Amino acid sequence: MSRFFIFFMFLFTSLFAEQETFPFIGVTVATHTVDLKPIATQKPNRPNNPSSQQETTFGIQYGVQTQDFRTTFSVEGNSDFQSIDVEVDYIFMDSMFGTAKMRPYIGGTLGYIRYDEALIAEYNDNKIQDDIEKYGENNVTAPRNRDGYYGLDLGMLFYITDNIDLDVSYHYYFMDRLEPLDTMRGGTFALHYFY
Repeated sequence: MSRFFIFFMFLFTSLFAEQETFPFIGVTVATHTVDLKPIATQKPNRPNNPSSQQETTFGIQYGVQTQDFRTTFSVEGNSDFQSIDVEVDYIFMDSMFGTAKMRPYIGGTLGYIRYDEALIAEYNDNKIQDDIEKYGENNVTAPRNRDGYYGLDLGMLFYITDNIDLDVSYHYYFMDRLEPLDTMRGGTFALHYFY
């Protein structure tokens, strides 16, 4: 995962080498639908986990934008999860809209998430019990509740003033290395101040 962050940092610096840069800070509100894999269990009377969970998060962003590209570092979370990510976007089709007040973009994201420990433990309960029977209680470690994710995003920038923009976007992230999480999708509203 650290290789991907190094790659993104290299891409970040090389994209902005010859263009004028515009740094910004911002706040975000996002809604996520976290899709969960079904629990595979033979334990009697055990409730099934839901197929998805709805999450609303708040966060802060720091970024740099040029005429064609934007890189954003975000921290967001709520009581169930916290995440940090780096997003690199390509701003395109300016001439189609005939104004610099609206600009669409598409991009990629790499991030790291810490998810609800109770949900992870409940999902992995069968594996934990099997490991306790095989190896003894002192030789079993708790399942991981944090790992990396990656995905795509697309959105639209609306310039309210010369110093403020509204960013409306949709994201789709893959988190399948962290059981039982599968994917996370949803929308984000961000307000940015350019300084």
